[in-house]
Amino acid sequence: MEFVLNLIHQSQTIPFRQGVKFNNYNVVCIISVCAYILALLINGTIGVKTARSTSESYKLVVTPPPWAFSIWGVIFSTTLVALLWSIHSVSWSLETHLYFWLYCFTISVWILLWAIVSKITIILCKVVLILLTINIYMLWKSTLVIENDDWSIYLMRGAIAFQLGWTSSAQCLNFCICMVHVFGVTQDMISKLVWVCIVIAHTIYLSLAYFHSKQYNKNMLVNFGGYLLSMTWAIVGVTVSYNNYIAGKAISKQK
Repeated sequence: MEFVLNLIHQSQTIPFRQGVKFNNYNVVCIISVCAYILALLINGTIGVKTARSTSESYKLVVTPPPWAFSIWGVIFSTTLVALLWSIHSVSWSLETHLYFWLYCFTISVWILLWAIVSKITIILCKVVLILLTINIYMLWKSTLVIENDDWSIYLMRGAIAFQLGWTSSAQCLNFCICMVHVFGVTQDMISKLVWVCIVIAHTIYLSLAYFHSKQYNKNMLVNFGGYLLSMTWAIVGVTVSYNNYIAGKAISKQK
């Protein structure tokens, strides 16, 4: 614990110099890699085994089709590439590594909670997912201190933003799951409420990204474009399920 507290203090008091290794750099990088591997193992074992059954238990009329969730493979792959490249090029500050540790921890907790079907864990999932999206955004923001941007830095930021676009969409669906399975809101109401949640969630993060891009004199589209890609992917998935639900209602009325 003292080691972590010292790192937090160091991250706030010693300026980051791109390409220059900070104190305990190798140890910090090893911890980052181990944290990622642990998160990947939890997702690849518990997450894969329980995702389908849990999703069926909490299924909404707007839950995206199964193919939409294949994006997780892209997310974990691009995250690994971003991590390894940042270690090689010394382009992550100590603060960024600390946010990455927290990211690995929160996504692991979310996956473990999602494997347990109960009203309490669904509420806890929602809380953890909110913390996860905030953490991913702070992880992205912490990379804006890098001054010498090149294509690798743009891709690294894009990979982080790509994950944020999906998880911010996921928290909207998780909120709707809470409404249905904890508070008894109807599926028909959720088919409308989900769009309000999506607009609010994405407006918040796009606005924050715009503000901080201006603050650090960065091009938002270049550095945050990955968010728009995964956001669009999620919205397409929700739209497909929504259209199927509306079509089903129309057929039922005709009968």
